[in-house]
Formats: sequence, C-alpha cells, structure tokens
Amino acid sequence: MITNQNNGSLRRGFRSLLALLLAAAAPACAAAPVEEPMDESIDASDEALRSGDASGWAFFDGTRLLSARSFNSAGGANHVVLSGVGVYTVTFEDLGGSGGNVQVNSTGGEGQRCKVSSWQTVDTALKVHVRCHAAAGAPTSSPFVVSYARLAGGTAASSAGAYLLMNRPTGGALSSEHQWGAPASVARTSAGRYTITLAGNGSVKSSVLVTAVGGGPEYCKPLTWSSLFGNTNIDVLCFGQGGAPADTSFSLRYLREPREAPYESGGYVVANEPTTADYTPANQYHRITSECNDRTETVAVHRITPGRYQITYPEMGGLSGLARGAALATAVGAGSDYCNVVGWEHPSADPDAIRVGVRCFNASGLLVDTRFSQAYFSELYHIC
Repeated sequence: MITNQNNGSLRRGFRSLLALLLAAAAPACAAAPVEEPMDESIDASDEALRSGDASGWAFFDGTRLLSARSFNSAGGANHVVLSGVGVYTVTFEDLGGSGGNVQVNSTGGEGQRCKVSSWQTVDTALKVHVRCHAAAGAPTSSPFVVSYARLAGGTAASSAGAYLLMNRPTGGALSSEHQWGAPASVARTSAGRYTITLAGNGSVKSSVLVTAVGGGPEYCKPLTWSSLFGNTNIDVLCFGQGGAPADTSFSLRYLREPREAPYESGGYVVANEPTTADYTPANQYHRITSECNDRTETVAVHRITPGRYQITYPEMGGLSGLARGAALATAVGAGSDYCNVVGWEHPSADPDAIRVGVRCFNASGLLVDTRFSQAYFSELYHIC
C-alpha cells in the first residue's frame, strides 16, 4: 500500500482501480442531494471492528434500502418493511444478539423527525422498529438512516467511547445489557432533563449522538458534555409535541472513535459556530480516521443559509457513483431545535472527500441556526 501523501498520481491510480472493481459489483444509483463541509485528520489504528463486535447500517430513501449505503458485519441481507404511515421495520439478517445501540436520523429536508421505537432479535436477525413524525407530531413518511453497534468489552472503559439505553425516564437504575464502554448512571433533574455519568471514560475530544426511544413524537438532544476526574457527564434534553419538555427513553452514543467502521474509515464533528459562514473547529471538536489521513488535514464547516450546513471529511477515499457509508446528526445545546442529515456525496471538485449535508429546525419545523453533532462512517478500505 502506498502511503506517501505526496505521491498523488499513484494514490489516485490505485483508487481508480479499486473504484472500477467495486463499481463493477455495485448497482447503479442516482446521486443523493447534499448540503455541507468540515476538516482535520488524525491517523489511528485501533478503531476497526474487533473480535466479538457487530455493526450494521442502512439508508432508506423513501422507497427502498440502497445497497451502496447498506452494511451488515455478519454478511446478511438488510431489508425494510413499511407497516403504516411512518412505521418501518428494518431487518439485519444474521446480526441478532443481546443489547447493542441504535441511532436513527431522518434524512428528509422538510422537518420530519425519525426515532427508534424498539429493537429485538428474532431467530438470528436483528429487527429495528422505526417511527417518523412531522414537526407537529403526526406520523409521516420519511427517508432515514439507521445505525446499529454491538461492541465487545462490556462496561470496561474503552478508548472508542461508550453507549447506553436510558429506559428509565422517571428515574431508576439502567440495564447493563445495553451499556458498553463505561458503567453508566442517570439522574433526572427535571421534566425531560437528565444527567448521564460515564464512570472512568473521559476525553476532551469526543462527540455525542442521541435518539429518542418509543412510539410517540418525542425527541432528544445533548445539552452539553464534559469530562472531569476521568468521568464524563452528559446532560440530555428531551421534548414532546410543540417543543415542551417531556420525559422519554433514549439511546445515547458517546463517540471518541468510529469503531463500527470495519477499516477505520469515518469521523465526527461538533459544529459549534452556527452563524459562521466557514470555519475549522478546534481540535477537540472533530476527529477523522482512515488509512489515507495524515495530521496536516483539516475539517471544514460551511453555513449555506440559515439552518443549512455542509461538513466535508477529507481523504475518505473517492469512488465513482453514490457515496457509501452512513451519516447521522443531532442538535446540541439549549432549546428544542433538532437536526437531520439530508445527504452525503463525493464533491466533484474533490472526489476523495465526503461532504455531508445537514439541516436544522426549530420545534415548528422551520429552519434555524443551531449547534449540532455529526458523524460519518464507511465500510470501505481506502487504498492510499
């Protein structure tokens, strides 16, 4: 493998060969709409799936799952069934098992919200039940992306992060079955407000994704998170119809490294300057890992218009056709805003990069500037 960052022609030649080989096996797909950018990179060697790990993701475009954006670490097929307005079941064949973590994000640009209502193992398959709602709370159809991770190691501290299921919305101990990366505890401080403590797992460089769990229109977001004395405290806000605080269950992912990416390809960003046109976030607010990264690269955030942003991850390994992998986003901060990913693509000017579009809305479904956390990961091995 060529790793010299200055040998551009050879690197791109190898990538072109890889693109031809994969394109021959992949079905043709139309390009997806996109909207945003961001930059910096850190080489890492320990993010990939390990023995005992399982992961999968799927992108539903409103009609079908796209195979180019569908992954199952067990090698099984993924498929989706619509059983009512805004009611979906995504099946990951052969990926069944106890526990794990699910994140769901609408990819609609009209203010829809999607969440996980539950997930379960049936025979050897994992079934994830998804519900989508309009901003006003009524069930509605929506495209969406769903991600699942079940990582080995239990609650021992992990440098890759942590996850948990908070299924005690009015208080109580959390089930260890859905915890990984740290022993977790929760305190309900007021209606719809919770403080999660991850014992023994703290890092300045991190990000958080949150998905509400249940059948209603509730949704959640991280207010803030911080590390102190080796622990991480995460404040989470949850809302009901109209943006009023509401008690609800939620699934939380604390990201330090994108471990569900089989070949170390992915990253995350905390976009914390919502009205700035173009900027590079401080080092602690983003991370990129892939075989192609070096420490000189940066991530860039671009604000298009109010509530519309782009994030660009460099050196993610360009392939012709539809950009692969999965992208998720969640709003960050006070207030009842929420954010959706609205597409991801290889920019024509830089096909080695991934550009992710994000739109953010207030509780009424109107575009609004706000801070957000965004993550991307891919199953591809990138030849550099």
